[in-house]
Amino acid sequence: MTGTALAEFTTELNGGASIGETLLFQLVNAFKAILEQERPWMVLRRTDTSKSVTTGSTWQTAIDLSAIERFSRFYGSHPVRLFGESRGIAAYRQVPFDDRLEHRSVPCTFVYDAGTKQLYLNGTVPYPGTLHIRHLVTSEDIAAGESEITWPFPSWSHPLLGFGAVAMHKGGVDYDEVNARQIVQNSQDAVRLLRALQKWDNDLQLSEREDYDARDVMDGGFRSGAINMHA
Repeated sequence: MTGTALAEFTTELNGGASIGETLLFQLVNAFKAILEQERPWMVLRRTDTSKSVTTGSTWQTAIDLSAIERFSRFYGSHPVRLFGESRGIAAYRQVPFDDRLEHRSVPCTFVYDAGTKQLYLNGTVPYPGTLHIRHLVTSEDIAAGESEITWPFPSWSHPLLGFGAVAMHKGGVDYDEVNARQIVQNSQDAVRLLRALQKWDNDLQLSEREDYDARDVMDGGFRSGAINMHA
């Protein structure tokens, strides 16, 4: 869907009443932001490998994440992994930045100063290596006149942005009786489309984990060749 097509779709959805271009795409991007923060969508997951550490790093050594494009937040129980080539993998879990001093000597933990976008590893770095930082990103803003909307979700879900923008517009303006009734149906259609998108993402996440350390059906033990033997 193009930016022009999205604008035309919202106009028709709005009973033929156009919404000013600037306001329309502000509403589209506002609804897009709300939607993206609802869950750790698969298409918004990234792993940054641009940072490295040495054994000389301490709990006071800042690792600047400000250059990571459109960084939103970490995801997963141990979002930072230290990969030391043949030395192995050390998984780091996040602890509160406010309790930084209490955890400064606790190995395999990290704190993050969201205000300055600085990451700090606690304890002693076991070996030099590259950090694999699992995080979510926000998508680029959608603008009018785009030849093709770059929203990373499947194209069949793009009308959801129009539904959201129109719902926000109708809900914030004193409309006539026709529009007041129309918003109910529009909202129901948007919910159905959102559920389809959530199911699509659920299936993506499940397919990634489907055969991961599956237990043997007959004896209840781990399958042969299981990767992770933890219960």
